[in-house]
Amino acid sequence: MSPYSGLTEEDEGDKGQKDETDTSSKNQKLNKQLLDHFRHLVDLQFLDEVISDGANPNSSDRFGQTVLHEISRAWSVDVMRFFLDCGSDLRRPDQFGVTALHVAAALDYHDMVQFLLDHKARTHLDQQTPLHYAAKNDAVEAIRLLLRAGATIESTDYKLRTPLQLAANLGRSDAARLLLELGADAGVKDADGQLCITALIGQMSSVVMMSRLLTENRALIGPESCRGDMSNGNSMAGKLTLTQISVAFQVEGCCCTCLSLLLYPDRLGAWLLLLLNFLFNVSWTTVAISVSVRRDSPDRYVLPQDWWRVLLVLLALLLTLEELRLWRRWAERRLHDDPRCSHPMWNVCDWMVYCLLTASFSVHLVDVLRPSVHLHTISLRLFSVTVVFLWLRLMKHVRAFRLMGPFIVMLGNIAGDVIRFLFLYTEIFIPYACSFWIIFGVPSMQSVSGLLYSLYRITLVDEYEYAAMVTVDDVMAPLLCGTFLAASSILCVNLLIALLTDTFQRVHDNSQANAVMQQAVVILQVEDSIPLLRRFYDNRFVSNCCSPLVAACDNDITTLPRYHDETGHITAEIKENKLMQVISGNILILLINTSDY
Repeated sequence: MSPYSGLTEEDEGDKGQKDETDTSSKNQKLNKQLLDHFRHLVDLQFLDEVISDGANPNSSDRFGQTVLHEISRAWSVDVMRFFLDCGSDLRRPDQFGVTALHVAAALDYHDMVQFLLDHKARTHLDQQTPLHYAAKNDAVEAIRLLLRAGATIESTDYKLRTPLQLAANLGRSDAARLLLELGADAGVKDADGQLCITALIGQMSSVVMMSRLLTENRALIGPESCRGDMSNGNSMAGKLTLTQISVAFQVEGCCCTCLSLLLYPDRLGAWLLLLLNFLFNVSWTTVAISVSVRRDSPDRYVLPQDWWRVLLVLLALLLTLEELRLWRRWAERRLHDDPRCSHPMWNVCDWMVYCLLTASFSVHLVDVLRPSVHLHTISLRLFSVTVVFLWLRLMKHVRAFRLMGPFIVMLGNIAGDVIRFLFLYTEIFIPYACSFWIIFGVPSMQSVSGLLYSLYRITLVDEYEYAAMVTVDDVMAPLLCGTFLAASSILCVNLLIALLTDTFQRVHDNSQANAVMQQAVVILQVEDSIPLLRRFYDNRFVSNCCSPLVAACDNDITTLPRYHDETGHITAEIKENKLMQVISGNILILLINTSDY
């Protein structure tokens, strides 16, 4: 499917709208004839007559596309030359900032691209340049022509992405290989802080060409002899960070010891984040417990005896304000995201805790200023609920440790299983609750809350007033209790256990991968939240002190000039040979079994 779909048909609602370039009904009709003609056939004589009668060659459809967009997509250069001679604006974009050069570059129509460049078409725009369109559509010839015409290879779009980064993110290997050969920098960051080389290593490791990163030498030499070469080498080598190195280790199959060594500074940051949040939880828990202390004095705080309580409140408030400041800084960095995709899912757990803390402390503050038994009771209830979610939130900061990371992931995955269980349990619980309310009036079921709690105790096979139920109705008591016990305790609870077991098995099978992913999440959080930790390690340590890669090699082996391209062909041949061997073996076994019969 073409990335450019051409001029759009006019809707019924658009027939009454007037063209922006000409308000007269005659010119409107001529403009419509001009646009409609390009949807089917080009007749230059007819077009010359229409334009001579007053049609505007720059007329556009409802998306702002002119006839030049259609010509650059599907027609010859002569048609484009004709309309430029008639006064069409070559640089006029549509509503999305796309010009005719964008369309030709995206479709790799190199004759049209060359013609437009010869007529001074702009290669630098505010959103995405034609070079970006050519890169993300793998238009290799268009990339060559645009760069030859003066397009900037390091130009950035509205999210600070270079053409190489777009090609890497979308898996356009030919365009990425060409841009790297022409000197594109793979160490640049976009607005989200993602480096281009990370996408290159993860999606097209063969294109990265590790020979640009490591110095090859047959002799076993030390790092001192090539340290200068690596320091003055390609910019991609100097901008490797821990994220790219960890991806490269996964691709090249390096040992986990090296990865653990490289992640040591961020391990310190993970411990620091955990300790800070633990202190945050302890401070608010202590405040909540101190509020519940009964005093003879009507005042909630008696100074100077309660100075430590005031100190804990101030400490808890400062830690909360710091958490909100970090979130605000994170939100400001997201302002450059795509407008239609700028609504990421909020961290529900964090905001639930912040809202509960705000409500609890606000009620407590009002109770301190105007003591009231009712306000004091409300504050105690809010604090008791807040403390539970406060300590559950601490689990997100334990994800970085491999012992607990998969367990935390499992707890997140069982949420769907619990929701399915609750739906089935509710379907059974509601009708039985109505039946028990209609039939029985035992003391534990005098209120709605008492009824619901009694049925919940039946589900848990706990003590309930069965004798009182038999006294009221000896027929319905065993019928309702027996069927509800079977449906809720035997069916629903065992179904929940089966779902949780299946989820645990699936998560446990990928425990190592989940642990590494959780470590990566915490590493990014540490780098964003605690920039002071960056002074403890050097991002260029590996490129400066760990090069070249010392490995045993065979002197008889000749390095192929196109090693990365031929690696894929060699791998395909090996797989094909193995497949043929398996098929031949199966046929031979089948023939032997047939001959036995």
